[in-house]
Amino acid sequence: MEDNNGTPEVIPLSSDNQVRQRHLSGDTMNLALQDDQWTFALPGSPQSGQSISVRPGTYRYLKGVELEGATYEFAIVTRRRSSEKKNENKSTAVDIDVAVDIPAGVEGRLIKKLIASGLDVDVLEGDFSRVEVDGNKTSKYFVLLIRGNEETLATYGRRLRFQTWLRSGNSREVDSVVQSSPIVTPAERIQVIDHIVRETAQITEDDPNVHSIFPVHDPATNRYLLKTFIGTQKLEFLSEDFLQKVRAHFGEKVGYYFAFMDFYNKALVPIALLGVLLTCLRGVIGTPMYMRVLVAWAVLISVVWSFGLLKAWSRRNNELNHIWANNIETSTIVYRNPNFRGDAFVNPVTGLPDQFYPSWKRYPKYLAVITFMMVQISIMMFIIAIWITAFEVLKVRYPDSGIFSAQWFYILGGGILYGLFVDIIQWSVLVTKAARMFTEWENWKTIELFEKSMIRKLFLMDFLNYYTWFFLLAFVYVIPGAGDTITNFLNTLIWEDPANCCFGPYMNRSGAYCDSCPPAWNKMGIREARCIPCHGWVTFDINHLDLETLFLTPIIITQLLNLLIAVVVPWIHRKHYEQRLRGTDQKVMAMVKAQGERHLLARMSYQTEDFDNMHGRSMGSNTAAHDDNLAHVINRSSARFLENSEEEMKLLNAKARAVLFESEQKTYDPYDDYHHMTVQFGFVVMFSMLWPLMPAACMLVNALKTRGDGFRLCRTNRRPFPRKASGIGEWNNILHAIAITGVLVNIGLIFISTGAMEFFSPSCSKQITYALNNDFSHFRFGPDFACVSLTTRMVMILVSEHISLLLIYSFWKIIRSVPAKVQLDMLSQEYAFKSLLYQRTVEKSNINTASLSTSAASSVMKRSHIRRSRLEE
Repeated sequence: MEDNNGTPEVIPLSSDNQVRQRHLSGDTMNLALQDDQWTFALPGSPQSGQSISVRPGTYRYLKGVELEGATYEFAIVTRRRSSEKKNENKSTAVDIDVAVDIPAGVEGRLIKKLIASGLDVDVLEGDFSRVEVDGNKTSKYFVLLIRGNEETLATYGRRLRFQTWLRSGNSREVDSVVQSSPIVTPAERIQVIDHIVRETAQITEDDPNVHSIFPVHDPATNRYLLKTFIGTQKLEFLSEDFLQKVRAHFGEKVGYYFAFMDFYNKALVPIALLGVLLTCLRGVIGTPMYMRVLVAWAVLISVVWSFGLLKAWSRRNNELNHIWANNIETSTIVYRNPNFRGDAFVNPVTGLPDQFYPSWKRYPKYLAVITFMMVQISIMMFIIAIWITAFEVLKVRYPDSGIFSAQWFYILGGGILYGLFVDIIQWSVLVTKAARMFTEWENWKTIELFEKSMIRKLFLMDFLNYYTWFFLLAFVYVIPGAGDTITNFLNTLIWEDPANCCFGPYMNRSGAYCDSCPPAWNKMGIREARCIPCHGWVTFDINHLDLETLFLTPIIITQLLNLLIAVVVPWIHRKHYEQRLRGTDQKVMAMVKAQGERHLLARMSYQTEDFDNMHGRSMGSNTAAHDDNLAHVINRSSARFLENSEEEMKLLNAKARAVLFESEQKTYDPYDDYHHMTVQFGFVVMFSMLWPLMPAACMLVNALKTRGDGFRLCRTNRRPFPRKASGIGEWNNILHAIAITGVLVNIGLIFISTGAMEFFSPSCSKQITYALNNDFSHFRFGPDFACVSLTTRMVMILVSEHISLLLIYSFWKIIRSVPAKVQLDMLSQEYAFKSLLYQRTVEKSNINTASLSTSAASSVMKRSHIRRSRLEE
């Protein structure tokens, strides 16, 4: 809500409003409190609607010598007005942008608002990519670089801290809110300036003349982070200092992401070492013993390690909250969603006008989301069939499966294509955008509810997008006959083949005839009469289904592709951008040298006269003088070539290029990074049994990914708007859901998919050994239903699942989530607060009592005096 010139009017509740309030949901009542409506009139805290008196800021047209040591927190990039003109000198009709001199109209209006709000502004001209009417080149943008002085930031910072405390603080923090400095870190400076620009100056990107508004990077801090932490091998050993710096500079939301990544990757170290050891000992201990050890390994990862990690993180999270002076009892910090639109009502807490959106209006939208997910899983089923068929063809055509063989390279290439489709085409282009579109359609009131809804959608879509492949292979195709049924179903559905046509292993070597046919996938199929080769190309051979190798390529390739695309592509784009603009700057400097000083001076004189003619001299002296100064903005644009040396011009152009590049980039948001991390966490807890090297591979990928994310944060993305946070938010619930799913998946792998439980039965173990002629080099994961029936397996799954979840629940309740030291400090603070509150209450009570006693004595004396007077009369 934007600041108004007066205090928001409090509307009394009518009978209709009272009836409406009874129907409001609990969520609506809790989230009805918007940013500026949380401004109760307390001493020393002005209401949001009231204007704050601050010293006006200053502005200047930036010179090259002034760049050294200058730091900025914010930037506003404005568009210079243009007209479209045909280039008649060329044979082909080409539209080019032609600049029109506007005497400080757009920039002057914005500068007035900013300096009236107490901010200091430096004006910098942007790139030289636009052509003037006379053929000269000029900049397409103006850049307003904003600095905040301490007095202004402290004044507005107290109000912003007060509002934040009302939303998410507790009573113990009131002294720190009133007495402590509101501006401590660079991130807090950004928060206050953002508040001033958008709420007080009322400058937003909705203005057609505003290209972008964003916090700018501090080059010195970024260089320090890259050189001291991100670009070194010692990042993991310097994580505490790194986290403090990230939190102070980029805010707690970003800080918590890097804190969790550091914690998670260090937690992978012990199981990574065990996984490597288990893989190395496989040939020594033999396959039967290895399969038995795999069961213990699966329980260790899915039950002990995963929930131990989550409990340890909850303790670490509370410890960080305590260190970073956050309220441990608050799970989220609420920020309003600027895109929310709702029905008007009167907030029952503040008594101010507010908006709400009935939850029942979202139900049809949920149905649309479910429909989209059904379409998505259908697409994934088709893609999986293509991948399996290609895998089978490569296995048959290139039987040599050694490393660097033709089969190895082809399967690697297939994994790359699969990763590109799943993670780039379907996920980034389709799924993520669709999830955001659906979530925006649902119209959530706060950013936290918006993100929570979107995260839950992506969590469900992850299972359909990433995990469908693995679940189908591990729990469907591995069952004898299930893969054949799916293959025949697809061939019948797409190519109208018979329900029991033969393919792959059912055909002779020439591939022209059927040696046998699989059972029909439906009861209408007639096996003997319709046993002909399939016309469709979908095929499958369970003998080629190796769960240990099928999981390797998509997992590792997908992770590395994400890292490559996220880091390398933006870096190349930035280098190309800087090189292109550097060439343009050189051409402009050559043009200026050719024109000489007289041309520039004449042009400046003409612009001053033009400004005078358009604006006149009828306004007051102060306003006229102020506008005279703003009129020189355009003159200074031309004079920059006279006031600055060639080297200084290079510095100014380099600064402009850096700011404009930032304006074109996406704002860094750990949202996608959290998503990739949760997907990887799912691979670790669900499928490490199939590939014990999974934790080690993920640990190495994470070491690269953390550095890549830090590089993107400092070099290729916009600086994020700092946001307060008390943890990783809804992602914590997603990790718990994945961990519980991991328990169920590993139980299914133990009792169905891998066939590991058969090796605990002496008779089954002997039967498997005899079938393989004691040669386990050709052993493949898979169940033997002749040894243990499916019914027995399902009973064991149910029993194991109940026991595991009971143990996990007991562990979670017994172990405290708040460290003892933090709990002790909190109790001490609460005791001190209650004692101080009691003392102040007693003092106030004594004052009131003394006042009442004095008043009573005075009244008695007055009555006595009246009686004496009457007696004397």
